[in-house]
Amino acid sequence: MNIEKLAKHLPDGLSESGLKEVADIVDTIVQERVQEEVRMLEAKVSGFLRTKLDSLKEVARKEVESESETIRAAKVYETIRTLVAQDLEEKDVDSVVSELKAENAKLEESIESLNSQYATSLKENTILSDKVGSLKEDNNNLTESNKLPFKSSESAVVIHNNPDSSRPSIEAASNIFLTEDVINLAKAKTKI
Repeated sequence: MNIEKLAKHLPDGLSESGLKEVADIVDTIVQERVQEEVRMLEAKVSGFLRTKLDSLKEVARKEVESESETIRAAKVYETIRTLVAQDLEEKDVDSVVSELKAENAKLEESIESLNSQYATSLKENTILSDKVGSLKEDNNNLTESNKLPFKSSESAVVIHNNPDSSRPSIEAASNIFLTEDVINLAKAKTKI
């Protein structure tokens, strides 16, 4: 059929094989042109779908939300939470700030108290350290003087009127520090 239509438009005298070749060439050209048009249409449809995809997604989301109880409940919850958070946030911020200020004041007060105690302790430690150093020095001096033999610079003189005092009494014989004169003096004082 196509060959006959094509043959009517072609000049007379072409053989049937020539007509077939012309028909094949025309068919190939038509096929290529159809493929180009299909590609262009696919690109246009793809672009159109991309532009409409967001609106399609929104419509699909609304459909799902309208049918799903869970999603509706979640939206209601989010709305209520937002309202409550806005209402409480102002009150809570003020109360939290005042609590933090009070706590900060207490901490500053305790820090000042600790600093005062630290300064006092530091002063006491310095005084004690000085005293310990002085006592160590005194101890070293006493230790060195203890190693030396003891020599007294004092001397005692006993004056008495009794010439018989050269004989030691029984009390004086048992105690080397008591002389006859000291014993006689003690007896004389007890009589008074």
